[in-house]
Formats: sequence, structure tokens, C-alpha cells
Amino acid sequence: MKQYKTEVADNPAVEMVHVSLDRDKGAAEAWAAKEGFPWPTVMMDKLTASGLEDYMPQGVPNYKLLSKDGKIVAEGKGEVFAKVAELKKEET
Repeated sequence: MKQYKTEVADNPAVEMVHVSLDRDKGAAEAWAAKEGFPWPTVMMDKLTASGLEDYMPQGVPNYKLLSKDGKIVAEGKGEVFAKVAELKKEET
């Protein structure tokens, strides 16, 4: 959450989305609320409609940074947050 607040929250170049693998929507949303996630949660049954189906990970947690046209720009927490920091510098 600390990295989100310092690197993503005020960065207009990126947006974070939580994809829940939980089949129980209520449980997933309760967990996300308990964790304080300010970003949207997409449930498994909405993956196709959301356009995120092609980006599903083999394991969790998983971080991917996508371009506006849906190309993977970075994968893995370290690479993703490094690229986010780079994009933030470009915006200023």
C-alpha cells in the first residue's frame, strides 16, 4: 500500500486494478475493503468483459503494467514499480 500511495495514487499515467481469483464476490470485496484497496476489483466472472482475461497469472500475487493499447510494458513487482516511477518522472 505504501508503494501505491507514493508511486501510483497521484500518478495520472497509471491506474491499478485488482483481479480477484476468489469465486465469492462478497468475500473478495470484503477482503479488498479490509486491506484498504482504493482501486477497483474485477471478479473472475467479469474477466472477459473487462479485457483482462489474457493477462491472468499462473500464481498470485502478480504484477503487470499494461500500455493503453494492452501491451505488457513490465512484469513482476520490481519491474512494474520501476517503470511506474519512470513514468511519473516523465509526467513532471
